[in-house]
Amino acid sequence: MTDKSGVGVTVISHDSESRTHVKGCEDPGCYSRDIHYTGASVSQLASLTRVSSQCEQVIKYECYRSGLWLFIPTGWWVSRDSAKMTHWGGASPGSGKCACGMTNSCADSSYGCNCDKNDNVWREDSGLLTDKTKLPVKQLRFGDVGGGEEGYHTLGKLKCFGIA
Repeated sequence: MTDKSGVGVTVISHDSESRTHVKGCEDPGCYSRDIHYTGASVSQLASLTRVSSQCEQVIKYECYRSGLWLFIPTGWWVSRDSAKMTHWGGASPGSGKCACGMTNSCADSSYGCNCDKNDNVWREDSGLLTDKTKLPVKQLRFGDVGGGEEGYHTLGKLKCFGIA
């Protein structure tokens, strides 16, 4: 009970927590991974987020010559209500940015994500998703992983705590 200052935390696992390779397609969102939560439906998890004061889920994308938002979104996550979410962990909802884009600390300051530098260096964009009206993540989508481009995605467990 020490994770969130002594407050109990409900932790929900899913089938996509391990680091997963993404490769072999170019079009935006052509790679798709559905997330299946253990012992609970998406509607049950929506109820959990409603009664909790806070919820969070870590999301990470490691990239090699593969971008997330380049000129159009090539990668995104899908909310519980099937909305295409164009912000990454640590960024404001609707911003079209990653955490580094919120602090102007990305690998290339003209982009809102490290991966959008789109070069021959392994880079990473990661952070917490905290909009409990959109959690949990229902699906991950990636593109720009054709010839010579690749990435890895990792999605953490859903964690909710406090009473709303």
